[in-house]
Amino acid sequence: MRLLPNSVLLKYIILIASQLNWAWDYLLLQSSFQPREIVELPDYVDDLTVTRYENNNNTICGDSSAECAVCLCRIDEGDEVKELGCNHLYHRACLDRWVRYGHRTCPICRDNLKPPVPQLAG
Repeated sequence: MRLLPNSVLLKYIILIASQLNWAWDYLLLQSSFQPREIVELPDYVDDLTVTRYENNNNTICGDSSAECAVCLCRIDEGDEVKELGCNHLYHRACLDRWVRYGHRTCPICRDNLKPPVPQLAG
């Protein structure tokens, strides 16, 4: 059995110790945050139109793909999407998850998701 030189062994021990230190810091950071309460979807989210995505921009470069700002993934042809009043598109499941975590605005422009209540002249 061949032994490693002391300098290689020392570097290996330092590498393992730094990784353990990072893992410990990460666990402490995660334990300090309280999980958010997941709520039911409000009625106005069900009023948003669910459609299948169709890319109508026929560019040669293919740079016109839409992205979901919640999951940061590309929206592919045929994916179920919800379009907000501000014309931003999201995967249906992503926007529902966004709202369940208590967010009430568009992830991009922060426009209210809930339509404004009409003011009565009085």
